[in-house]
Order: sequence, then C-alpha cells, then structure tokens
Amino acid sequence: MDIASTTQAITPAASTEAQARVSLSSDLDTFLKLLTAQIENQDPLEPADGTEYAAQLAQFSNVEQSVRTNELLAEMTATLGRQDMAVAAAWIGMDVRHSGPVVVDGTSTPLQFDIPAVADRAEMVVTDASGTEVMRRPIAPTTTGLDWAGGDGTGQVLPDGLYQVQIAAYAGSADLGMTPARHYGRVEEVTLGGEGTTLILSGGIPLGVGDLDALRQGV
Repeated sequence: MDIASTTQAITPAASTEAQARVSLSSDLDTFLKLLTAQIENQDPLEPADGTEYAAQLAQFSNVEQSVRTNELLAEMTATLGRQDMAVAAAWIGMDVRHSGPVVVDGTSTPLQFDIPAVADRAEMVVTDASGTEVMRRPIAPTTTGLDWAGGDGTGQVLPDGLYQVQIAAYAGSADLGMTPARHYGRVEEVTLGGEGTTLILSGGIPLGVGDLDALRQGV
C-alpha cells in the first residue's frame, strides 16, 4: 500500500484548510476594525442605519460559515478516501475485471466480448496508448471471447505496450457502435490521490474503484 501517496494526498488539503482559517481570521479582524472606525467616525447628527451594520455582520457570518463548511467537507472526503483505500487494500493480489487497456507483453490475455445479438458482422479494433488505430480485423459476430497475445491477424505481433481493445458491431448497413472488451488484471498496489482511491494493476494500469465490474481470487 502506497503510504507516501496517502500522505501527499492529505497534506495539501490540510494546508489549504489552515490557510483558509488564517485568511478568515485576518479578514475578520480587518472587518471589525473597519466597522469600529466607521461607527466612531460617523456623523452623530446622521448616524448610519443600524440595519446596515447588521447586514454587514450577517454577510460576513455567511462567508465564515461557508469556509467552515468547506473545511468539514474536505475532512469528510479525506476520511472516506482513507476508508475506501483500507477496503481496497485487501484486494491486492486479487484479479479485477475491467474494460481498460490490455497489456501486450508476450503472454495471452483472455478477452470477453458483448456483441449485440442482432449483429451480422463484427470487427476487433485495437488502438495504442496515443489513441491511434493499429489493428482492425473481422471476428465472428457470435464470438463471446478469445485469448489475445497481441497478434494483428496477419501473423505479426504488436510491440509490447498498452492497447485498448474494442468491438465494432454492424447489422446490415447499420452501425451498432463500439463496446470495449473486458478482461481481468491483477491488483498490485492501491493509492489515494485527488481523484480518490486508485488500483494499480499489472503493467502499471491505473483503475478507479468504480471502473471494475467483477472481483475474484488471483488465478
């Protein structure tokens, strides 16, 4: 578990809250000094309406409450994030199913497809880390999965790296859209950052906790 990441994620929030409290205290002191000076130097024959002072105090009180509310929300978010990470840490060494990038490193990865039943043809589309399409080959529309080791369908193998695999489906002349292939990855690390708890899978693939759809013991 990445303790350093946790510390880095929490420290900026705590620093921001501390700065907000210092700024608010300074602003409050300044406001009270200005209000006192305003009362002392007002024309005694035409004193300012007391409701004006009340309105100013109420306005500043609202700002103070808003800052405090933001502080409490930040504290709650940090606490919930640490709790989520503690739960997710138990997943280290387990396999999670997701539709993120596939690691091509010479080993075979079982892919799972969800091709619409009405499709009469389908294609396996692969893009590299930059989003460039590097492979497109036809597959049977009844295919539910296959083991893929980076082959491009012509006897060649793609260079090692991360690739996104999607299935393009068609029914006659109708384009049924593209759906990502799902596959399992091993959880190697859990980190906590600005976007919450993140699982780090084999190959360095980052995956948000909300982006997995199945969990199983490592096989």
